[in-house]
Amino acid sequence: MKKTEPNPSQNQAQNQAMQTIRTEIDRVDTALLNLIAERMELAQAVRRTKLGVDVWRPSREQSQIRNLAQKAADISPDLVSRIWAELISASLTLQGPICLHISLAVDAASARTLVRDRFGGAIPTRTYPTESAALAAAHIDPEGVAVLPAPGGMNNWWTALGPNGAASDMHILAALPRIGGSEWPSAVAVSKAERLPSGADQSVIYIEAGDIGAMKTVKGIFENAGLSATLRAEIEGRCLYSVPEYIDDNDSRFQSLQAEFGCVKIIGILPKPIAAQSGKTP
Repeated sequence: MKKTEPNPSQNQAQNQAMQTIRTEIDRVDTALLNLIAERMELAQAVRRTKLGVDVWRPSREQSQIRNLAQKAADISPDLVSRIWAELISASLTLQGPICLHISLAVDAASARTLVRDRFGGAIPTRTYPTESAALAAAHIDPEGVAVLPAPGGMNNWWTALGPNGAASDMHILAALPRIGGSEWPSAVAVSKAERLPSGADQSVIYIEAGDIGAMKTVKGIFENAGLSATLRAEIEGRCLYSVPEYIDDNDSRFQSLQAEFGCVKIIGILPKPIAAQSGKTP
């Protein structure tokens, strides 16, 4: 069988087409690099103008990435999240001395992947043998963020965020993983940053019910206040519930809870996970 010889003119056309594509890739890469440099300069400007603490603004970060994922068309939300996690991570280290204090009940490799996918690789990290040690270290660090297993089961560190707890000025503010996953995350991030909405959130409420009477239930009290609640953790009369929306201390429904329970406090705002399919949120 006679072998077909390559067509020189066809090969030349293909090479020219590939060279044109590579030239365009180089142009885009240069433009991206220039835009990244511009973004880093803006991060420096934030540092020069920002007063006080709260380098990390998880609600704004989540809202930004959710919006970008919705605009991304055929680009994977996971890729969008990981790219912007690195950009935001680098920006945060320019704005202040932020540090992640980590204690996760998984192997080291899984913990690194979980944290890096959410926070990028530029922020310094420290690991601790217990959740209480990581939380205590983040508490004394002005810009510290604790990364801990989500409340539930044997994970009872959240009691320290209650009104009389050792870390009562800290809040649960971010869910890990950010993309996909279940409604209740596998890990959370805790800091002294302000509780603010991201646009798609669930509120985390600490309760010491006390004596509510034989004819009442905690779930019934939530329902009478107009809130749907899910029990997430419970220990020695202290309970942790989530409601699938953002509420704050001035919400009349929360004030109804205050009138019923011996002790109640919103200790976190958790952004809902971004769906793994582009353009959709759960």
